[in-house]
Amino acid sequence: MKTQTSVRGLLKMQVKQSHLNNTLAQTIISNTATFIDNNFDFKLGNITNNVYSNTLKQMPHKQLNIFAKQSFQKQYFIIVTMVNDEQFEGKLIRCINENKYVLKINSSFYKIVELNQIRSINLV
Repeated sequence: MKTQTSVRGLLKMQVKQSHLNNTLAQTIISNTATFIDNNFDFKLGNITNNVYSNTLKQMPHKQLNIFAKQSFQKQYFIIVTMVNDEQFEGKLIRCINENKYVLKINSSFYKIVELNQIRSINLV
């Protein structure tokens, strides 16, 4: 009888310890994720909580078309913000068609950008 009681007590302690370890691990993970979200630009959290993505609307297509043409013709250095919040800085060096351009980011990196995938075009 005494052995059975001590086994139950031991099992209860193990369950409590396991629960405590699980709670501690969850707290550490949560605190680490919060720290990273607050101090680094990794966007690990929920995208709907991103204030920037909720406040900046996509430019109208006509405006994007005008900005892209001007940037291409005058070789302006621009920042292109995509609808998925990616940003690229460079120059539009080639017009593929009315809706596609080649953006030169540096001497070895080029990106084909489509106007319907661009949120905004800004001068640097």
